[in-house]
Amino acid sequence: MQLLIARQGKVDVVTAPDPAPAEHEVLIQTYYSCISPGTELQALSQQSLSVGNLARRACRSWDKVKASLSRRGWKQTLARVSQAIDKPLTLGYSLSGRVLKSGDAVHSFGPGDWVAAVGPWAGHGTMACVPQKFCAPVPRPEMLGDAASAALACTALHATHRAELPAGSEVAVFGLGSIGQFAVEILRLSGHQVVAFDPVASRRQTAEETGAKCYDPLAFDFEQTGASLSSHGQGLDAVFLCAKARSSELVGQAISLCRKRGRLIIVGEFPIEISREQAYHKELVVRFSAAYGEGRYDPAYEYLDQDYPIEFCRWTVERNLRLFMQWLDEGRLAPSRQQPQLGKFEKAPTIYQDLLNMPTAEAPLLTLLEYNELLIQKPMLRLVTHSAPHPNAIPLAVIGVGRFATETHLPNLSQNTGFQVAAIVGRQPARVARTAARFKIPLATCDYKQILQDKSIASVLIATPHASHCAQVLDAMDAGKHVLVEKPLCINLDELALIEAKLTEIRRAGRDQALFVGFNRRFAPVSQSLLRAREKHHAPVEIRYEYLTPPLPSGEWYNRPEQGGRFIGEVCHAVDWILWLVGAPLANCSVTPSLGGAGADVTLIFNDDSRAHLHHRPVERMPSGPKEKVEVSAGENRWLIEDFLCLRQHRHDQLIHEEHSRSKGHRELLDAFAAAIAQPASGADPYGFIASSRLVIELASKAKG
Repeated sequence: MQLLIARQGKVDVVTAPDPAPAEHEVLIQTYYSCISPGTELQALSQQSLSVGNLARRACRSWDKVKASLSRRGWKQTLARVSQAIDKPLTLGYSLSGRVLKSGDAVHSFGPGDWVAAVGPWAGHGTMACVPQKFCAPVPRPEMLGDAASAALACTALHATHRAELPAGSEVAVFGLGSIGQFAVEILRLSGHQVVAFDPVASRRQTAEETGAKCYDPLAFDFEQTGASLSSHGQGLDAVFLCAKARSSELVGQAISLCRKRGRLIIVGEFPIEISREQAYHKELVVRFSAAYGEGRYDPAYEYLDQDYPIEFCRWTVERNLRLFMQWLDEGRLAPSRQQPQLGKFEKAPTIYQDLLNMPTAEAPLLTLLEYNELLIQKPMLRLVTHSAPHPNAIPLAVIGVGRFATETHLPNLSQNTGFQVAAIVGRQPARVARTAARFKIPLATCDYKQILQDKSIASVLIATPHASHCAQVLDAMDAGKHVLVEKPLCINLDELALIEAKLTEIRRAGRDQALFVGFNRRFAPVSQSLLRAREKHHAPVEIRYEYLTPPLPSGEWYNRPEQGGRFIGEVCHAVDWILWLVGAPLANCSVTPSLGGAGADVTLIFNDDSRAHLHHRPVERMPSGPKEKVEVSAGENRWLIEDFLCLRQHRHDQLIHEEHSRSKGHRELLDAFAAAIAQPASGADPYGFIASSRLVIELASKAKG
């Protein structure tokens, strides 16, 4: 496929592998997509920041840059900053086209259906995979051009729903860009009296065609004549702020127009500074309107296909989309009134540059990109590479192009002669193509099952979100591949039972297939040093393990409930490491939830009288010290580990040994995986990965109560 990306403020058309629909998604062949001049042009401007600002953004702050230098070294830190600076931005969020394929759980659409789609999945590209709840049927193919503006229209529609206005209300709209124009049209269609403000005369003229009374805000006296805009002389029922501004003056003007207990609906982007005196005496109601309907930014709605009951939430994204399609079909809404500019998709870089250079007064309200209907589908992208693999290297496919795969595994694999990365797989076409080019990987695709059918690829490394691990491990084992899956192996006992059954089936069939889990802590050089020292002392050990977890950004996939939670996803490292180091059967365990259920205190007692105390403690901010701190005592010896990069040994409180490393075991994990492929181990659970995975899941369940 081809798609638009922006890199450092420059727009380009790039070739990427075709996307593959997930179970709740539809694969759409794009006929039209709509450029959002406000959102997209602002994103391009932000991408043009200085290198220093981009570096700070990449590592959040210079303090984190320094921390990264001390922990990872200058090479990894420089690679991380460079990757963030050169990170491509996929443009667009509104399109229309034809369904090519539906996911297994899609019930609303089938191949050949005409649809409109919105959201970050619906970017400018010849194809797109979009969740079915962000799609709506287009009644007639001749409506596809108008339907492509669905995101802008539904943003305006959602704002009118947020206002909850009775029929006949008197309202104002600030800003007559495309969203403002749709807002005026929808408000008039709903029976409201509308006044509108915009400094551009041509935009005021377009709004007046729908029955709005329009004014130039630069020439309007808000203090003296604002209240007179309403029939009762007491001010307007609601004001919609659809404009973009650099100052908060706009807010003050809007408040001056409102009646007592009037409503302020915030749609655009501007500094929000509300005069307490103005708002207090008017008992003003302020409401924000985000995107195109209820459900946007809710992971359960977006990724799990969970609907909101209509009796509690009338206007979801999907229902707004369907209403917009209905009004288009009935001729009640007319995007053509905004005189959209139509351009060819392949000319998009020039179109964007023209929009960036064009004065606001001359810029079109709507810009649509038109696509060639004749597409050649190439699910896999083959790149020309000039690096010869090591003669004994094991062909490996990497499934996943997230931060951990691209910042840790792929750089390590590029220096590991034991593996040849033969293919890369990911959900986002632009990221997959960029990763393949960056690491000189010859094959890129968005469908991991195509890679599993390739008999020349002997092994796979799975680095995808946790909820997908079980299914991908089972598919890979069925295909005869050796598997290294990032932790956790799975997220519940039912999934673990399926994996155990598959391993039993493979052993009975006499197939030697390695299954490794990314518990890198046990392979860290400092851990191996501690193990060697531990083996010299046969006395039971006492372990105190503190694991701090900082808060995650709100949109992080880790936060979604279906991913299993942070105990299973992160603290599993600690549990696996403790079982590995002690090496004795577990006799008893107990869990006490802490910090209101956000953390947990775990006690493990082993048959050799060893004990481990694990303290999982969420923190608001990471301290300057280590995230993981382990203290191991055996007889007169005591070992301290910090973040698995530093080991200190004390005897009688005297420091007798100190060791530092830049590796937390990720490189060594790859070496151990290669060794397991070369010489398969016998037994149902030769490395203890199944046992530690089971214990983690059981402890997480107890921690939840």
